[in-house]
Amino acid sequence: MSEFDEMLVSGEFAAYREAVVSAVHPAGPGAVRETVRRRRRRAVVATATAVVLAVAVPVAAHAALDRQHDPRPGPAQTAEPTPSATTASPTSPAPSPTPSTASSTPAAPDGRITRAQLLAARLDLPAWLPNPVCEAGPTRLSATYRTEGDVLLEGLDHGDVDGDGRDETLALLRCLVGQHGPSQVVAFDRDERGRIVTLGQVTRSARPNPEWLLAVEVTGGGTIRVEMADLAPGGGWSLDWSQRQWRGYRWTGERFTQVDGPTSFGPNPHLADLSVTATDLAWGPKNADGTRTGTITVTVRNLSQAPANLVEVHLRMQVGTTADGGDWSACQGGPPPKGPITCRFGPLGPGATRIFQFGLRNSNTSSGTGIAEVTPIGTDADPLLDPSRENNEDRYHYR
Repeated sequence: MSEFDEMLVSGEFAAYREAVVSAVHPAGPGAVRETVRRRRRRAVVATATAVVLAVAVPVAAHAALDRQHDPRPGPAQTAEPTPSATTASPTSPAPSPTPSTASSTPAAPDGRITRAQLLAARLDLPAWLPNPVCEAGPTRLSATYRTEGDVLLEGLDHGDVDGDGRDETLALLRCLVGQHGPSQVVAFDRDERGRIVTLGQVTRSARPNPEWLLAVEVTGGGTIRVEMADLAPGGGWSLDWSQRQWRGYRWTGERFTQVDGPTSFGPNPHLADLSVTATDLAWGPKNADGTRTGTITVTVRNLSQAPANLVEVHLRMQVGTTADGGDWSACQGGPPPKGPITCRFGPLGPGATRIFQFGLRNSNTSSGTGIAEVTPIGTDADPLLDPSRENNEDRYHYR
């Protein structure tokens, strides 16, 4: 037994004896003196005990801390540690992070670019439909048309088109050349440094069609849909008369290819390609009334795949010439009584040909040159135009 334990036991026995002896011995001066001596001894023992405890408690606490740092195994602990003691322990090691494939893979760049950012950047544009004004390479876009060759930002949409989990930017661009320029849809992205880069050209206007791109949008599956028209507006042609269709495109990893929608346009029902030829006119002998007559052969062909419901032939002749006999009866309303020498007929189907033998009369039979013209006739509700004007006229001679 240690000296400390002996002191504690002696103190307890002393207290016991005091209690028992005081209960047995009679009270008197001797007893009083004995009681005083015992109380003094008890006070001395209590004081010594307090001093020992004051020294022993810090020592024991320090020993307990040393045991926490001691790597040697100790006795098993049956009591559960409190949450506060567990989290507050300064020696608890931090948990190691769980391995993650996402943390080891660099995040894809954010390719969502605003309209203002595109207008402020110098962009590397792919090639346009060949023309003398619009050029590929570094270009600044315009918000409004100011001068010929400006590249307008016509449309904008965003979506994940390359499958990297982040959006890219799709822009509909138009290079205006006299308000009738080529157009293209281009995909833009950002590189790791945040710079705007060109991912690729989705599609562009072409010849003979589509001449005009109208809109672009990205579906949830990453397909880029482009609305296009066979004919561009301008020169008397309304966009309402153009045929429209949507085509879908997807990124292959190297370029964009069409995956949905039609691949071509059919014949536009508002277009016709008519041609006319005329033979020379030889006037016959003079009649009793002083006039002379002759016959001219006029051939009209429909070279297009669209039917021409109504066609007009106009013969430009010297003043005083009138219709006289022949095939004028095949015209609507018969031969013209006076004024322009015209004949309206129809319909003229795709690839069809009509040949007329028109008789003419004139009192002035001088020699000259005339012009035969052919024009498709439409209505406001159903217009019919012929953009190929080079074969709509033919010159002939009369003598």
